Amino acid sequence: MSEIDLPSLKEKLWQKMQGDLATFIPEVVDSDRLMCCACGRFLPKEDFDIDHMIPQQAIKCDPEEVRNNPETPANVRAGTILLCTKALHYRNSRFFNNGCNSWKGKHYDGSMTQIFTGKIAQHQNTKGKNAHIIGGLSLAYLAMVAEFGYIVALMQSGLLLREQFFNPSKYQQGLGTKFRAIFTGAPHTDPNDPVW
Repeated sequence: MSEIDLPSLKEKLWQKMQGDLATFIPEVVDSDRLMCCACGRFLPKEDFDIDHMIPQQAIKCDPEEVRNNPETPANVRAGTILLCTKALHYRNSRFFNNGCNSWKGKHYDGSMTQIFTGKIAQHQNTKGKNAHIIGGLSLAYLAMVAEFGYIVALMQSGLLLREQFFNPSKYQQGLGTKFRAIFTGAPHTDPNDPVW
């Protein structure tokens, strides 16, 4: 079969995520819509794009042996999910011109890159520390949705993390203090390490 007949990554993610969501909300298949797991809006396919959960800048720093290994392409190392690209509104007013995909990039990709590349700055202020922790929480939430499906997004704790996603510098009320920590260390450099 030629490459042209293969579905795109976006199409594969759409089918996987829509099939999973249909187990909870069967009507989404007939409406050809998908719920954005960050903002909760039901939108058509053209309002979604692929999000690399671990930023592309971070995986560019992977060891050369890992980057050149055909078994660990960039999409596998970064992890992928669909996030919306439609302008975000709050109380009938536009508060961000792009969707959740760009929101994540603007608010979390920088701090996540610092963590994954081992270049995390020692921030003296609370806001800087919060950005790394809240970015880590948001990344963990998206990774759980990618791994376990919409059950994560539809749970009460998922709603709390979706709300936290839109508060990049201040903790959501209800988020316990034991969830306000992030542990970092030097990145893996051995391509034989099981993490790869």
